[in-house]
Amino acid sequence: MLSFKRFNLGSVLLVAFIAGLAGTTLAQDTVTVPKSRLEELERKEKELERLKGEKPKTDNEGLPASKPSEPPTLPPVLAPPPEPVVRYSSPALQALPALRPDEVVQSMDLANYYHADKAAADGRFLGKKFALQGEIVGFEKPLWKRSYRILLKTPVPGTRVICDLLPPDKANAVFTANHGDDLVAMYGETRVPLAKVGQKVRVQGECKGFSDSVVMIYAWDLKPAP
Repeated sequence: MLSFKRFNLGSVLLVAFIAGLAGTTLAQDTVTVPKSRLEELERKEKELERLKGEKPKTDNEGLPASKPSEPPTLPPVLAPPPEPVVRYSSPALQALPALRPDEVVQSMDLANYYHADKAAADGRFLGKKFALQGEIVGFEKPLWKRSYRILLKTPVPGTRVICDLLPPDKANAVFTANHGDDLVAMYGETRVPLAKVGQKVRVQGECKGFSDSVVMIYAWDLKPAP
């Protein structure tokens, strides 16, 4: 009976010893962290989570938005300068001798005389035949007519001297070319130049008077001015 009690007491002491060792081991695995350190770790953890949630910035983020580029300013389109005023003086009409058939009249003088005094100019030129000389400034080709027209230079804005001519003999037609700068006659399939803008010519014709600011000459011969 005594030996049984001793056995039980020894067993109890052994169990108590093992339990003490286990408690010591558990105590060694438990680490005590100060409160301030714990709060610091929690703060850093929250900061890390915040950084993970933010969208990474590109190189241009944070810079002021650039203004949209404006189209380049183009220079204005300027109109061509006006034609210079031609200053030209003609001899006094009353002081001139009688007009001869072989006399050469300048288109500049003819326009001046008609612009200044139509009645006096008609008294000298209307119905008279003479040679007229001047610089070509343009051409006209009336519709449905064989004739063509040559415009000669004048010193008076708005006043024109026009020579109306028939095509040369054996010419099929007369027309303008090079954007109106050249006058060309057709002989069969051959083009023959007749005149060009800026050229000085001499025509033989008859003055038909002044109407609608135009001095009209019916002409029958066209040659380059000598």
